[in-house]
Amino acid sequence: MQSHGDDVQLHVLNALHWDLAVPRNRVAVLVENGWVTMSGDVDLPYQRQCAESDVRRVPGVVGVINHIRVPGETMDSATTAM
Repeated sequence: MQSHGDDVQLHVLNALHWDLAVPRNRVAVLVENGWVTMSGDVDLPYQRQCAESDVRRVPGVVGVINHIRVPGETMDSATTAM
């Protein structure tokens, strides 16, 4: 039997999978108490933004911590609640 957190993680992964702007297998997610932490590397800033936008639309997500890196950009981790 899946827990609510597992259910949210499954929906988050599904949302990212179906967004062609987000490179497959390059973004990892961890869900804890409705908070989603994303990490990995993408090629362009819009890909990071698309991933965060996708995750925010998933029911049960309380907030997002975005640690996705883009080459050449400095990381100022966005930690925001919904």
